[in-house]
Amino acid sequence: MKDTASPLTPETVIHEIQAYVAERQMELLPSGEASKDGRCFAWCGDILDFLTEGLAERCAAKGITFTDVFPGPFRLMDEEQQPDGQHVRRFWTVALHRGCPIARICTYFFHRHDQVSLPQLPRVVGYAPITVAPEDHE
Repeated sequence: MKDTASPLTPETVIHEIQAYVAERQMELLPSGEASKDGRCFAWCGDILDFLTEGLAERCAAKGITFTDVFPGPFRLMDEEQQPDGQHVRRFWTVALHRGCPIARICTYFFHRHDQVSLPQLPRVVGYAPITVAPEDHE
């Protein structure tokens, strides 16, 4: 998303989000339970909030907004428990460029209920936006 004159695609939005999350991850201590600036996390959701804090502002400066606050609304029905005890939650939102949908975004949030630190960074996947033809509304 360096050149805002070029058309934005789900891939360019995903790249921007992943780069931002990676930058924020560099601010975590090796334990993954606190940040370098002294912020301590009580549960894994605090870490997800930390990793995405400021993303909306960074994207808004480039004309990108989200229909739901990134990473998207919490939906417990989207949580799957894997055999190793890891859980995966899916958060969905739509990225908009100046109000027009450019990507459906799914953020996979990996966590365990028995630890604060994340077993792996969130993974963000983008899909083409769903568009409905005007005749479909009739």
